[in-house]
Amino acid sequence: MTRKIYNVKDLGPGDGGKGGVVQKIAQMTHAHTIVKVGGAQGSHGVCTSAGERFAFSQWGCGTFEGARTHLSDLIVISPEGLLNEADALRYQCGIHNPFDLLTVDQQALCATPYHGIASRLKEMARGSNPRGTIGTGVGEAYRALQQFPDLAIYARDLSRADLRDLLIAVRKQIIQDLIPVLQGNFLPEDQAEVNKESDLLYDEDFLNFIVRRFSEVSKKARIVDHEFLGREILSQDGVVVVESSHGILTDHFAGFHPHTSAIRTLPCFTQAMLEEAGYRGKIVNIGVTRAYQIRHGAGPMPTADPTMTETLLPGSHKKENRYQGKVRVGPLDLVLLRYAINVCGGPTAFDGLAVTWFDQIRTNRVWHLCNHYHGADDQRYFTPTGELRVRRGDDEAQLVYQEALGQQLLRCTPEIETQAIYEDATREQLYKQCADTLNKRLGTPVHLVSFGQTEQDKVCE
Repeated sequence: MTRKIYNVKDLGPGDGGKGGVVQKIAQMTHAHTIVKVGGAQGSHGVCTSAGERFAFSQWGCGTFEGARTHLSDLIVISPEGLLNEADALRYQCGIHNPFDLLTVDQQALCATPYHGIASRLKEMARGSNPRGTIGTGVGEAYRALQQFPDLAIYARDLSRADLRDLLIAVRKQIIQDLIPVLQGNFLPEDQAEVNKESDLLYDEDFLNFIVRRFSEVSKKARIVDHEFLGREILSQDGVVVVESSHGILTDHFAGFHPHTSAIRTLPCFTQAMLEEAGYRGKIVNIGVTRAYQIRHGAGPMPTADPTMTETLLPGSHKKENRYQGKVRVGPLDLVLLRYAINVCGGPTAFDGLAVTWFDQIRTNRVWHLCNHYHGADDQRYFTPTGELRVRRGDDEAQLVYQEALGQQLLRCTPEIETQAIYEDATREQLYKQCADTLNKRLGTPVHLVSFGQTEQDKVCE
């Protein structure tokens, strides 16, 4: 039997273009299953040559290719979001019953609407000093699990007779947690939203609505035992694609605190899940990056350049919002890319790179890159050659270090170099230019370059 797993990871803070890469791999390999890890807040855009278009959150980006989706125990799910996404797939895309394509590990943690309220209120309480959050409650649910494990709601609990009591207990704890938050000051423009969100915490009709919706998921979704992944999915002949919702630079202990996720995003955690499930076959690790730098939300981004927004972002589906913050773009930051790769174990940790949005570089006829910073002099945080030092740990000292490293990045100035993109260059020539440049600077081979939104626009080695 031939079995292979593609493990697709974003090498930035997110928004690298994983959706199109996953769809291309699924189409090219006839993948039978997409295994999801991370959180339900992802929005992975897919556009096919057949004209299908959708932003996936909990269903995998191989859905249009006929691949099934498995929500693993490494994803924090949103039951309410599952129902909304299923309706969108049904009415917008003509997929009659999306739940027929889905299985859910019974140990998948659930984010409730109350976690979402807490996330949004805490972000508004930060006023003009945002941390950045998508606001769906994924991080809140994960942090609550660490503090109050008895209050965690898992997929297996959605059919429990005492589900309402469980949700009431979650709500009570969140209300208690928010007392000092709500006693603080908020920006005047946020006050109406603060009042609306806090009122929902005490709204019994809202509670009853959540209970009904969660119970509905227990009836519609196929919730399976934890061994299902290894027994039914990984044992099959063919290809599985692991799709993550986060970027390496949002890893809780490797990103730049506090502008990170509550969860871990490094490939080793996915690999541990696969090993635990008994998989011993081939794993192909693919790192994804746009051809330019992008960050949706707060956090260090040395190459951010507001003057490049119009030339780099036309056609993007990314929208600014109060909680996640502004979308920033700039020259591709090879220093941060090398850091992300090194955090994962170095250039050999990835079998190949997928570079997206090179069509925008082609349109602009110029490619801006940063290979070095000015001001990267403090050797507590930088190597003598100006690379970010990798410190490993999972404690408070690690967070202190990562926050200080982020502050160092804010003081750095990027040294920008420019490559011309010739008007008459073919896709193959541009592929070679991209691959040669990044292979030399990163030490990991480029295996895919995207020149457009559909699978036909992606050139593979």
